[in-house]
Amino acid sequence: MQIVDQNELVKKFDFSSIITEDDRLQAMFIIKDIIDSGNYFTNSPPFQTKENLFGRDEAIWLKFRMSFLMSVFMYLGHEAKVSNMMAWSFMTNTDTQENRDTYWHHHNKHSGQSLSGIMYLHIPTDVQDFDTCGTEIAPNGPEGDGKFFIRPSYGTWQIYPSATWHRPGIAQSKDYRFIIAADVDIS
Repeated sequence: MQIVDQNELVKKFDFSSIITEDDRLQAMFIIKDIIDSGNYFTNSPPFQTKENLFGRDEAIWLKFRMSFLMSVFMYLGHEAKVSNMMAWSFMTNTDTQENRDTYWHHHNKHSGQSLSGIMYLHIPTDVQDFDTCGTEIAPNGPEGDGKFFIRPSYGTWQIYPSATWHRPGIAQSKDYRFIIAADVDIS
């Protein structure tokens, strides 16, 4: 099982000096409130918010939205025209994670370029292997070789092409793992 911090496909951009632990806790509180109100998808993976978090009114989302956009520009190496930027969250734990093979997916829904990102808000403290709690990447598809885990870190966006196959990491706790996922189209 290969674990990497980043590589030529997935790049990390650290905003931990801007996005604090309090920011992450506030985001988790809002996300939990959204889930508790029933505004989530019940299919795979469970507890995925339906609304675009980047469109919410709370000031906290400005930090997440702008840091994601800056990460996208740094990934590209230049500014670009963007559209259809959205973010959502999901909560997973050992009670909600089914057969992980059913979770392989990508976000590329059109022929243009799009980028995706993941930011970890919370990984339970009682996990046995922190490195495999993040995201597993399959650059050659779910059936291909070369799969790897990106080591999670807080306050950091992991950016990669939306056509990249990936799935949530291995759930190892009854406590919930919270992430923010985001997509943007590049023109």
